Amino acid sequence: MGMPQIVKTRTTTFNITHVAIDMLTFNQKFREIRGNFRYKGFQCYSCSKHFQDGEKISLALTDKGNKIVCHECGMKFKEELECV
Repeated sequence: MGMPQIVKTRTTTFNITHVAIDMLTFNQKFREIRGNFRYKGFQCYSCSKHFQDGEKISLALTDKGNKIVCHECGMKFKEELECV
């Protein structure tokens, strides 16, 4: 049966207010600038897709800070914002 466990799951909701589509390009310079940050932004904050060199990435402005998202997620969020 194994040892008894306590498992906790934390869910955080980020309310997106604006999206800047293709605002940045993922490259070596981006990695150097973001490398020392706790939140590096090397993958999409929404779908966890890892960014490739030269890929255009978007910025989602949320009520809990800005997050880096891929182009596809950025477009999806922008469309959802336009419907609100």
